Amino acid sequence: MTKEPLAKLSTQELLKKHTAAKTMVWLLAIVLSGILLFFIYVSIQDGLTPLLAVPFALSAIIPLNVKNMNTFKKELDSRL
Repeated sequence: MTKEPLAKLSTQELLKKHTAAKTMVWLLAIVLSGILLFFIYVSIQDGLTPLLAVPFALSAIIPLNVKNMNTFKKELDSRL
């Protein structure tokens, strides 16, 4: 996938990408929280499970998406 410079994107495209990134951050955070709670419940019922590490490992994706979201927001703010 080639990255296009943000300056070449239209304002509408930037707004669309910002909204998509924001939605992705929220959905990922909700899903990972649910998975963490589920695995904690399973650990209490059956003993410690190594699957408890999965939500923590996948949570590293959230800061990257927040960084992209902030980049889109800064570019949008500079245009307005």
